[in-house]
Formats: sequence, structure tokens, C-alpha cells
Amino acid sequence: MVNVGSRLKALREDRDLSQIEVAEALGINNSVLSRIENGKRPVEDDLLSKFAQFYGVTSDYLLGLVRKSTQTRELPQTVAPYLPEGFTELSPEAKKEVLDYVEYIMAKYAKKEEKDKN
Repeated sequence: MVNVGSRLKALREDRDLSQIEVAEALGINNSVLSRIENGKRPVEDDLLSKFAQFYGVTSDYLLGLVRKSTQTRELPQTVAPYLPEGFTELSPEAKKEVLDYVEYIMAKYAKKEEKDKN
């Protein structure tokens, strides 16, 4: 049986992200993320939602209720005009990689801006 922590770890590793990078992007301590990934700490509902949004999957997927994520990911309208020519011809895997990176950067800087306001 796959638990939430192992799914989160697999998603993070698939994107070549460190625990520190993900923790900073989500505004949590990396030791919290480590304990969640290792199944030593449950995931609170609000944090589960943040993980789902960050990784572009459904919370049902993270909870193991469905095998594949059914959430479709759209490119943010603010980013679409700046993509290089040829993006639409990329393979689905390559497009997913671009979307993963865009979401990571957006989450990272949204958290930084929030931190700067305080």
C-alpha cells in the first residue's frame, strides 16, 4: 500500500527537487516534510491541499484513492505569452516538465513575496 508520504516523496524526486526546496516553496520546515515523507507525521488538510496544488495532482491521488491524477494542468495565462516558440510541439512529457518548473518557480516566489510583506 502506498501512503501519502511515499507519494509526496516520489513526486518530489520525479521533479529533482530537494526537501529544502519544496519546504521553502510551501512555507514549512524541511524536518516536517521529512517526517511526512517517511510516514512519521500525518498531513493536515490545508497542507495536503498545498501539496496537491504544488505538484499539480489531486488530493485523491495523494491519499491513494485513485491511481492516476485526473487534474488537468493549464499553463498560467501570465506565463503563456513568454514561452519560446515551439512549446506547443513539445512532447507531453516535456510540456509537463515545463509546467512543473513554472509551478515551482511561481510557488517559490509567491512565498518569498509573502515573507517580504511580513
